[in-house]
Amino acid sequence: MFVQLICKDRNEKEMNELYEVLGAICQREGIQIEDRGNQVEILACPQGKIIVTEQDETMVLSANTRHAGAGFHAFVVDIFKDIEEEVPGEYELIDDLEYANDEDFHRLHHVYENELDYLRNLLLTDPEFRKKNYLYDETYFLPIEKENNILTPIGEMSQDELLKKDLHDLMDVFYVWNDWDRDAQFYKNAALTLLAKEGVGMYTNMNEQTEKVANEVCDYLEIAYEKDPSILLPLIEYKELIDRLGREDKLKEAKGLDKPAIQYRTEEVYHLFQDAKVVAPGAAERSYDPINESMNLMAPYIEEGQWSWLIQASKKPDIITNMEHLQEQEPLQIHDNIVWIDDWMEDGYYVIEAMLRHDEQFLYFHDICADEKEVPYLKECIYKSGFQWKTGVFSVTISSAGKD
Repeated sequence: MFVQLICKDRNEKEMNELYEVLGAICQREGIQIEDRGNQVEILACPQGKIIVTEQDETMVLSANTRHAGAGFHAFVVDIFKDIEEEVPGEYELIDDLEYANDEDFHRLHHVYENELDYLRNLLLTDPEFRKKNYLYDETYFLPIEKENNILTPIGEMSQDELLKKDLHDLMDVFYVWNDWDRDAQFYKNAALTLLAKEGVGMYTNMNEQTEKVANEVCDYLEIAYEKDPSILLPLIEYKELIDRLGREDKLKEAKGLDKPAIQYRTEEVYHLFQDAKVVAPGAAERSYDPINESMNLMAPYIEEGQWSWLIQASKKPDIITNMEHLQEQEPLQIHDNIVWIDDWMEDGYYVIEAMLRHDEQFLYFHDICADEKEVPYLKECIYKSGFQWKTGVFSVTISSAGKD
């Protein structure tokens, strides 16, 4: 489920012309195009983007269409064909589903139904598969798995419900773009997926990115209602967002869903780092320290300037300030991990250092917090961390202390 357009033998002027055409197409379609420095990204929906890169005198446009749906796959092919018509030159269009050859959307949709049927079978029969990133095209976190429940891009579902649910109805649970047109259901799916993937609830105004996502969710829901006033929408989440963003309520007459929408990042998640997974709130601000080769997670905040804790995790021991003293601590057996952990107060702050071992793999922590009440919570986050391939279901309970 992959589409690629290779634009060959282009000089700088010709590449600039291609970018101008791409900009015009994005404006026509009402989608975002963003320059990331080393590449350009065209953001068609929360699960579908087109990546534009340059390799010498070749421009390559690529899209992984597996997670967005048949509509996105057809959309990408259509855009690539528009480019071929608008700008003369040598091209190579690669479409592994061969939609570019027959443009048979019914056949294409059936391919995605078969893929979903295969995915459902894996989710019901393979516990290890349920721990992998089958949810999103790309992400730096994974929701924490729950026993007997299946995680979908827009919420949780019991295994029994997944087994019995009609395949056609499941399409809107796992994919965003299932029809040719971007109809009301598309915008509802986009909003629910974005809420699950990026929604941070009370931390909506934390930074520019969280505000941007919140506004996109509201935009999607308002468009969905405009296209179909009878569609059921996540009004609880919408009203919370407009209150925090100071937006006008445009869904006063809309009908609400019968249960709250899932927002994974308002809970603890696995933050992925190399082959490790570090447990922390999904709304935590993430950064990377190239000197210590560490991932840093700062506590989410509502007001600018708030600070409560920082988690620093690394595969290298350099972040540990006193390894000898840490190794003197009594090791703890936490499921199939061995954990050495120590804490103390220094310069008015509380410090927690830990070494987590599984077989020959190690993960090191250097955490600091402003209040002693955060220490048990940060320790439990360490105990629940591990490695991506690790088996078993965690049973350590995370308390709510220090999360507000």
